[in-house]
Amino acid sequence: MSNIQDPLLKLKNDYLNFIAQANKSLGYNPYLKGVLFALMLDGGLLSQEEIMLLTGYSRSMVSETLAELTEFTSRYPVHESRKKGDKKKYYSSSLTFVQYTKILAKTNLEASETSYDFVDEMLPRLETLTPQTPDIAHVRNLMVFLKSTYFSVRAIINYLDDKLDYILETGEFPDISPYISRSLEKNKPTSQISNIIPESDSLYQIKTDFISRLLEVIPPSGKQRDVVTIYFSLFLEREPVTQDQLKEFTGASRTAISETLSLLTSIRSVKIVKKPRDRKKYYSPLMSMAEYSLSKYTNQKRVFTQIKTAINSEIIPELKTITGNAEEITKIENFLNENVRCYQILEDFITLMYHTFDQNYSP
Repeated sequence: MSNIQDPLLKLKNDYLNFIAQANKSLGYNPYLKGVLFALMLDGGLLSQEEIMLLTGYSRSMVSETLAELTEFTSRYPVHESRKKGDKKKYYSSSLTFVQYTKILAKTNLEASETSYDFVDEMLPRLETLTPQTPDIAHVRNLMVFLKSTYFSVRAIINYLDDKLDYILETGEFPDISPYISRSLEKNKPTSQISNIIPESDSLYQIKTDFISRLLEVIPPSGKQRDVVTIYFSLFLEREPVTQDQLKEFTGASRTAISETLSLLTSIRSVKIVKKPRDRKKYYSPLMSMAEYSLSKYTNQKRVFTQIKTAINSEIIPELKTITGNAEEITKIENFLNENVRCYQILEDFITLMYHTFDQNYSP
C-alpha cells in the first residue's frame, strides 16, 4: 500500500494482499487466507494489531477470521496464547508451506469426490429401450463418464495418501498406473440389476430420475439447485434445447430458467445457438463433460502459475533490493522460494490429472 513507509512491511503487505486476491479468484475466503499466510510468513507470535498492520484488514475482520481459524474444526492449525505479564492475545501457526500444500491438495480432491454409483441402476434401463438411438447412446456415454470420474478421483486420493510426502520432498511423481488399474477394476458395472428396471420405461423418465438422484448426491440449495438442474439437463441433451424444453423437462419456473441461463452464459459455461429461419434461442454447454470435470483444476493451474510468476519476477527481486534485518529478509526469501516450489508441484500434479483423464476416462 502506498502509505506504508517501511519497504519490508510494504512488501509483506503487497504479498499478502496478492495471495488473498488470488485465492478469492479460486473461490476461497480471501481474508482467511490473508491472515493464515501472515502467520505462516512471520513464523512467530502476532497480536491482532500486528496482523492488522501486515494485512491492512479491519479489526473486526481480523477478529472474525482468527475466531474461525482457531476453531477446533479448522483445517489449519492456528493457536492462541498469551505472553507472561501481557494481557494481549497472540496468535501463531506451526504450519509450513509444505504442510499447507498437503492440506490444499487433499481437500480439493475430497471436495470433488462425488459418487455416481446410482448410474449403475440406470445403465441397464437404457439398454432395454428400443430402438437404440443416438440420444440414448449420448446419455449412456455421459453416465459412464460421470461414474468414471468418481473412480479417478478416488484413485488419485489413494495415490496422494501414499505418495504425497515423497512428491513434496522430491518434486518427483511416482507411477500412478497401479492406482488407476485398481480403480478401473472397481468401475466394472454390477450384474445384480434385474430387479430395478421398471415395467414401463423411457429415456425421458431415466433422465428425470438421473437429475433427481444427482440432487440427492450434490444437495445444493436456493439458486444453486437451479444451476445444477439446468446445467446437467443441458449435458443430457445431444442437441441444443430451448427454454421451453428446459421448463417442460425440469419443472423449473420460466424466471428461474431465464436467470440461470443468463448466469451460465455470462460465465461462459453455456452458449446460445441460433438456427436458420428460427427466432428461438437454443442453449447447449460450452464445454464437454470432461472439460467441465477438470474446469476447477484448469482455473487453479492458471492461478498457481500467476502466483509463481509474480513471486519469481516481482516479489523476490523487490525483496533483494531491501536493506535492513538480513536474518528476516533471508527468512522471507526462503518462505517465498518454498511458495514457488510447492506451486510448481501443484501445477505438475494438475497436469498429471489431465493425463490420467485423457488416457483412462475420456467419454
